[in-house]
Amino acid sequence: MNKVFTFSKVDSSSSSSSSSAAVQEVAKPAVLEEVIKVKVTNRCFDCNTKVGVMGFKCRCGETFCGSHRYPEEHKCEFDFKKTGRDLISKANPVVKADKVDKI
Repeated sequence: MNKVFTFSKVDSSSSSSSSSAAVQEVAKPAVLEEVIKVKVTNRCFDCNTKVGVMGFKCRCGETFCGSHRYPEEHKCEFDFKKTGRDLISKANPVVKADKVDKI
């Protein structure tokens, strides 16, 4: 975190130490201009062949050719089971009813 310090002289009549400087901390603007380059891939990530518009996007985020489009073929690290479990748990929340007192 970068901080910008500005120094200003203190009037000698209002302060006992005439040679000291008052330090005011001014925060730098939070606007950071980072350019994020979006990599347009038109090649298979596994065999590096050109795929053009016929490339298959996997859930792991890469583009593959027709022979490497299946997760088993390109050793995909994406966890399909965890994603499926999360979707099912969000779609079917646990509903517990209040217990009924018996008379």
